[in-house]
Amino acid sequence: MEPAHTTPASKNSWDFTLMAITVGFMGSLGAQSFVGTVYSWWAHRTVPAWAQIGQPGFIDVMNAIAAPQVIALIVVMGLCVPKRLLSRGALLGVSLGMLLLGAITGILTRSIITGLAVYLCAAGVIQVLVIVMTLAGGRGLTYLSNSRLAKAGSGLLHLGFIVMALVVVALQHSAFMLPASMLSAVLLTVGSALAFYARPSSRAPIPVDSI
Repeated sequence: MEPAHTTPASKNSWDFTLMAITVGFMGSLGAQSFVGTVYSWWAHRTVPAWAQIGQPGFIDVMNAIAAPQVIALIVVMGLCVPKRLLSRGALLGVSLGMLLLGAITGILTRSIITGLAVYLCAAGVIQVLVIVMTLAGGRGLTYLSNSRLAKAGSGLLHLGFIVMALVVVALQHSAFMLPASMLSAVLLTVGSALAFYARPSSRAPIPVDSI
């Protein structure tokens, strides 16, 4: 029996939905950062001793607002990884398994940060597998592009975002923070170069019929 596959239309719809949710969370965090920066600048200039009296509470409020958004963004980023390797039905099972693994780890260690770190590591392992299969020309992977270089670039970009999220979530006070940050920068740079360089360019031959 052949494995069930989603139609191209449903795959594109699923890709677009995840992309829209990711952009929405990033935009929300960006808007919060902008508003918080403006308010902090205003408070420093107008409220006496605000840095000593008001700023600690302000930071706590900002963190409380941002935390659920960051957690949701990390979860969505994790869902973006196995969708290239699995059909939609299998994707649901793997995604739930990743979430369950992170939740159980967080409960056992009594640390949300550790749970998120384990979740990101699981997503990273799957992404590495996706990249290896992409470079090897494996079939069954779903991408919006047909170029192998663009596919590899997309995979490296996703892996770079995962490593960056891992730095933010779990490596702030670790000796691995700088190496991981450098690795993330390299993955994002190389991934961007491959993804954009491999796009069809205006230098493609013009069909004779169109002349």
